[in-house]
Amino acid sequence: MVYQDHLTKFVQLRSLKSKQAQEVAYHLLDILTTFGAPSILQSDNCREFANKVVKKVCAMWPELKIVHGKPRHSQSQGSVERANKDVEKILCTWLESNKTSKWSKRLRFIQFMKNALYHAEINLSPYEAIFGCKAKVGLNSLPKGALVELSTEEELESILNKDENQLNEERETEPNITDAVINENKKIENKK
Repeated sequence: MVYQDHLTKFVQLRSLKSKQAQEVAYHLLDILTTFGAPSILQSDNCREFANKVVKKVCAMWPELKIVHGKPRHSQSQGSVERANKDVEKILCTWLESNKTSKWSKRLRFIQFMKNALYHAEINLSPYEAIFGCKAKVGLNSLPKGALVELSTEEELESILNKDENQLNEERETEPNITDAVINENKKIENKK
């Protein structure tokens, strides 16, 4: 299941065992209780299926409205269709390079990669649009010198309490792991 915020292009991915309304509603509620419910939920063309899901979800959010796409007209959901294709490309590349078919276990990482990529329509990544900063992997937001000496909670608190300007200066001189991951992903996509 692909859920995309129209404004930020932020994507949420969920693997479904079936297209049963109850299962879809469960995953949709997981997303909506994390990020909040939109005023309008745009669905693809499965009206009967969508109506069952929306009835379940609207019980919690009565003001939620659903807009259906035109039958057999994927252009009416252009942004979501592009997101679907991007996710499929990233997922296929990962499955091929790792010689596995266990895609559902990797879906969260695919979601992270998709959201960390620059989106031309919004002039930044969806991750930046939601969280106000570039995506980070691990503890790369802390200066490397500080991590070497870090062994107690008190030392961590001391590092976190440092002057924010000093930390920002130190971060600027360090390579960004996320940028390297994104650049590698772009290289893979360009080869196709």
